[in-house]
Amino acid sequence: MFPVPFNDAQRLMALESYDVLDSSPEEAFDCLTRLACRQFNTPVALVSLVDQSRQWFKSVQGLDVRETDRESAFCGYAILSDEPLVVLNTTNDQRFAANALVCDQPGIRFYAGVPLVTHTGFRLGTFCVIDFTARDAFSVEDVSALKDFARSAMQVLELRRQAKIKNDQDIEGRIAEDARIDLFSTVAHEIRSPIAALNSSANILQSQIFGPVGDERYLEFFSVMAETAEQVMTLTDRMLDFARLKTGDIEISDEPLSVVEILSKAKRSTVQITGQDDRNIEIVPPQKDIVLTADSAYVSQMLHNLMANAIKYSNGDPRIELSAETSETGVLAISVADNGIGMSSEGLALALQPYKQLKQSGRNAAGGVGIGLPLVKRLIELHGGQLAVDSTEGRGTKVSLIFPAYRVEMAKRHENFAV
Repeated sequence: MFPVPFNDAQRLMALESYDVLDSSPEEAFDCLTRLACRQFNTPVALVSLVDQSRQWFKSVQGLDVRETDRESAFCGYAILSDEPLVVLNTTNDQRFAANALVCDQPGIRFYAGVPLVTHTGFRLGTFCVIDFTARDAFSVEDVSALKDFARSAMQVLELRRQAKIKNDQDIEGRIAEDARIDLFSTVAHEIRSPIAALNSSANILQSQIFGPVGDERYLEFFSVMAETAEQVMTLTDRMLDFARLKTGDIEISDEPLSVVEILSKAKRSTVQITGQDDRNIEIVPPQKDIVLTADSAYVSQMLHNLMANAIKYSNGDPRIELSAETSETGVLAISVADNGIGMSSEGLALALQPYKQLKQSGRNAAGGVGIGLPLVKRLIELHGGQLAVDSTEGRGTKVSLIFPAYRVEMAKRHENFAV
């Protein structure tokens, strides 16, 4: 009967967590065993893992097998202690003299193994070297070098385990996000039609198309109904856009756009939708009119989202600056700057993640699903650009849509603009 460590059940659970048993050979381990054969002048070197009823070799040099039963495993004795196990002559050791691997093929005469110890103290197996000729000595320097090989093998095992954990987390994250996207798409489709009907009805009532209402106070309620329905429709449209971006079912339609008109349109739209005083929004146009080749609808949507955020996270008296400028290399930055509550670096990182909500809020803040800024980020990236955010708590935020130079030209090269 082979020896069993007192904590073998827990040790086996630790071994299982590495998900390495019966895996394919890997060069990182094979390189170590090849070097060990040369270092110690042995025909055999192994990375051996002791399973419940066998020892299995993650890497093997000099033998034609990948495993043996645990009954005959030298490594089964080596994992009983953290100290190296060195057997100079197996025929003189009562533990191994009658061992099948000594008496028969391959005829082991020398064995030296160091346990592979996890950071939690479990001995999974060994890094060992074997010879078919007995030895007179295995020096202190040799033992030290063998320990280094064992530590290196254990580090590779640990890196392998960490990489697998990260990969599993990435897969789980993708599955979770796909589920959210499916939910977003389904809910948005189901909600949009009845909300559109509600919005239309509210507008009809507000316009009094069928005659005046009995009490004009009802008009205020109709206005609130229409506004609320419009907000829900905007949210559902945003959810559908985000779902299409994720699944790749979205394309941009390039057309030449006047940057000056882009800024003017963004201001007009924001004033109309939010009811903001247009004096709160300042436009700083570029020194020369510029043509941007981009998707008009998506450019408008990006700026609408950024303007809405500037108002949402204001302190009640928003001051918003819309600007555009080109760099020496022709890159265009269209920016929305505000004097709002701003964000910390941690808050900014959170705001750029889908489905995350900041804990802070401005006077106009309202709940959402956490896809506004991530949606803008994906839309600008779809144009080959990037999103740049500069924010300081208590001092405001500046968000810039950075368009690559190949999308930017001087206006004089075009006769017509899409506006």
